[in-house]
Amino acid sequence: EVLSAPNIKEAILGGSAQISGQFTLDEASLLALALRSGALPAPMHVEEERTIGPLLGQDSILAGIDATKIGAAAVFIFMLVYYMKAGFIADIALLLNLLLIFGTMGFLNLMLPESQLTLTLPGIAGIVLTLGMAVDANVLINERIREEIKNGRAIAAAINSGFSRALSAIIDSNATTLIAAFMLFQFGSGPIKGFAVTLTIGLLTSLFTALFVSRTLFALFYSLGWMQKLPMLSLWSNSKIDFLSTPKRLFAFTLSVGLIIAAVMTLAQKKDAAYGIDFVGGQIQEYKFSRPVEVDRLREGLRNSGVDAIIQQFDQAPEVVMIRSSADTYEKVSQEFQKMFPDNQFEILRIESVGPVVGKALRKAAMLAIVFALGGILIYVGFRFKHFDFATGGVVAILHDVFVTMGILVMLGRQLDLLVVTALLTIAGYSINDTIVIYDRVRENMLKLGRKSLREIINESINQTLSRTILTTFATALVVVALYFYGGEVLNTFALCLMIGFVVGTYSTVFIVSPIVLALQRKK
Repeated sequence: EVLSAPNIKEAILGGSAQISGQFTLDEASLLALALRSGALPAPMHVEEERTIGPLLGQDSILAGIDATKIGAAAVFIFMLVYYMKAGFIADIALLLNLLLIFGTMGFLNLMLPESQLTLTLPGIAGIVLTLGMAVDANVLINERIREEIKNGRAIAAAINSGFSRALSAIIDSNATTLIAAFMLFQFGSGPIKGFAVTLTIGLLTSLFTALFVSRTLFALFYSLGWMQKLPMLSLWSNSKIDFLSTPKRLFAFTLSVGLIIAAVMTLAQKKDAAYGIDFVGGQIQEYKFSRPVEVDRLREGLRNSGVDAIIQQFDQAPEVVMIRSSADTYEKVSQEFQKMFPDNQFEILRIESVGPVVGKALRKAAMLAIVFALGGILIYVGFRFKHFDFATGGVVAILHDVFVTMGILVMLGRQLDLLVVTALLTIAGYSINDTIVIYDRVRENMLKLGRKSLREIINESINQTLSRTILTTFATALVVVALYFYGGEVLNTFALCLMIGFVVGTYSTVFIVSPIVLALQRKK
């Protein structure tokens, strides 16, 4: 029960302070008594504690920086090779985007020092991921410019028309991802909030650089005579695939239902073992020995000392040992290690303890984040496209992507934790991005191809946006693969989840969303 919650208005320099307010004598006496007693009437115990050793912290920072460098270099090279002059402009915009992200965070720290806007490891992942997603807008613009040139427009007119036609899809796709980021910030814990903040800043700066900086650079280079021609590679032009044929729809339906059933069965079979300590409580201890140790000997020694735990050793680092237990076993484990390996020194990399109360609260917050994110996306897409059939198709596809990704991740022996929930919501925003680009083209083609059936319009729209779908997925995959291989073990499962989700999301955009929209329209 809160007796008083005073504000500190000035520095307490002399060691004593005064609480002022509208108190009665009884209220003041009760408050004084509570302060003098110096003890709460209820016992306290630690519900959540996370300790990161200096070695793991430094390794994680270096790994995050390496992943950023490698991912950025891969994206820059890809854009330059594929789009040539237009790719060079996109690279300048992407580089400025990175500078704006760091500049914005520094500015917010300067103006709002109480916000403590520190760069966490998930925050670094947010920057790397934003770099990949920022390519989306540049790919959309460049593909639109290519179409306009192909239709016979002059370079200057094609550039203006390309930016104008890509505008609505860019804004809508970024808005839906911002909804997911907002829900992550609202319901996530500290590191997850860091990811949401950097993702939000990155999305806003990428929107600015794509729409304003890139357009200014195109105009500048054209005026200098450097844009008389705009050569670009073309790998998927003029595709005429019938994505909505009955055999393809039946195959996709069977595959998706099979994957969802397998995912549900896997989660039901593993039960609590499928979830990390964030959601079920427990303790994770990670140690690094000076020399590799025998994991079987560790298991036997800890079992004899009465420690009930799961011990894991990494193939790529046999000197690192991870211990998972349902209770606090740190003291026993440390003592046993000193007895068993007196000549093999060890260092604590991290210790994370989460009580059952906090685990339950975090699981509830994660569920609320997913539910509210899907609800926000449903409302936004339904409002923007004036059809809730479109919104329903998009949300069903997101649920499909989330369930299938979760199932495959657990099948691969990974656990679901807060970082995985972060990845799932990122996948939701990314998946709806692809869907919105197709919806935007369907809306445009309905005006131009009004005499054709909806099935023909949707099929043609998918083919027209196919190159953008593949290119964006590939470009984003470059940075996610860099995170997976070079981002360190803390971000390894996060990156794996994104890799699976992006592939599944690209598949669902083409083979799940469109048949659902078509079926709902036919029913009406």
